[in-house]
Amino acid sequence: MSHHVVFLDHEGIGPSVKVPQLPFVHTWTSYSYSSPEDLVGRLQDATVALTCSVPLRTEHLQQLPKLKMISLALTGTDIVDLDYCHEHGIVVTNVPGYAANTVAEHVIAMMFELLRRPSSYHRLMQKIHRGEVSPRNIYFDFRIRDVAGKTLGIIGNGVIARRLAELARGLGMKVLFYDKGGEFSGTGFVPLEQVLTCSDVLSVNVPLTDETRNMLGARELAQMKRDAILINTARGGIVNEAALIDALLNETIGGAALDVLVNEPVDIDDPIFQLIDRDNFILNPHVAWSSEDAMQGLIDKALNNIVQFANGETPQFAIQKVTA
Repeated sequence: MSHHVVFLDHEGIGPSVKVPQLPFVHTWTSYSYSSPEDLVGRLQDATVALTCSVPLRTEHLQQLPKLKMISLALTGTDIVDLDYCHEHGIVVTNVPGYAANTVAEHVIAMMFELLRRPSSYHRLMQKIHRGEVSPRNIYFDFRIRDVAGKTLGIIGNGVIARRLAELARGLGMKVLFYDKGGEFSGTGFVPLEQVLTCSDVLSVNVPLTDETRNMLGARELAQMKRDAILINTARGGIVNEAALIDALLNETIGGAALDVLVNEPVDIDDPIFQLIDRDNFILNPHVAWSSEDAMQGLIDKALNNIVQFANGETPQFAIQKVTA
């Protein structure tokens, strides 16, 4: 059987990433990006859809009788209506854990930036060079703190959380976990209140679900140390952004670094930009996952899922229907 494969948004992978050739009879069409209005027309004859971020909802899928497989070039599955796919025999695959090291390293980088402040002092030297600030013998403009000996609290226990813990322990940090699902317990797993009150650095590493939405709000942030920093590389919405803005403006926590927001792409009028010029705040545009190494592994595995499907196999990373 010949397949027609449509890549809906190749802009989702970097220009250095090489897309492997599929080793079976097929036709291939690739688009830089596909809007919701484009989907039905572009997938009308497709048997396989490959997407990095373009959602496929029931209203689209109902109009695509030839579609047999959706390969998600990402870990999350919330951009596809899985119930419809399971009911109509459409195989859906994802790529779990491809950015475990990448995201964990990004957390560490953000942590170092907020504790050690190298970029803050670099910007100070730029001001000195421009004559905006007079040179001095000693500089204490920004507080510098050691990483070793600090406590890292991790909300989550997936592959990213575990890799982050490994890196943090290598730096001499103590690690505490809060596992909301309650599946894991024992040494290092503590109640949320203890993670909040004991952590010098708090990292969010759980998926966005109905249970985790606004998991960290005003009450939880108020329990953190006044000099603790919060890092979210998971999903926007787990941290209540209004509460975080308030906590930083009122200096009830020491700093925050966000790679994710509720509204992405961010609007220039988003309230989060109230914090953008603060030296204890970092905002990134959802890039923690996107190292060249991780993206290459991502597309390789997403395409391998398609190869397995075309060979009549059940793909290794097929999303199974959840039964009660």
